[in-house]
Amino acid sequence: MANELAASFPGVAVDNAAEMPERATHMLLYLCEESWSDDRLAEQVKQVREARLPIVMAHENDTERGGVPFSRFFETTPQELIAAGLYRDLAIACFSGLHRQVSLSLLAKAIGAIQRAQDSVSIRRSLSSILSRKAVTSVEAESSLTEASLPETSASVVEASRV
Repeated sequence: MANELAASFPGVAVDNAAEMPERATHMLLYLCEESWSDDRLAEQVKQVREARLPIVMAHENDTERGGVPFSRFFETTPQELIAAGLYRDLAIACFSGLHRQVSLSLLAKAIGAIQRAQDSVSIRRSLSSILSRKAVTSVEAESSLTEASLPETSASVVEASRV
């Protein structure tokens, strides 16, 4: 998720290091099927909370990318983190297809990205172009959705900083 975010927004720098980078401004907590599968994630979240860095949560909803219902995280997240208010803030829902770019934009905004006027025009033109192509066959649409929704192998948690 973090690499996808950085690729979409060049001003976002991502660091997947086990240690918290000095320049980190936020932690991106990617909530998917693999989240909380080992104790390292809980330790990273505790470290970030102690450093008082904001945690931005991205909840994957695309099952092809490991999306699961949010209720699952109340069963798998360490109780001490739940009790400390980890889920007090809302997670940003990440969907597939045309909604993916909107999800990425919301995540970028949550970590402090600011929209430039030219980006706004470019996004509107891209969406307009996509929506105006109604001659796409269902076979082509299925093929492109499959390619766009391959599961990621990135870590569940990363620190992101603005450059």
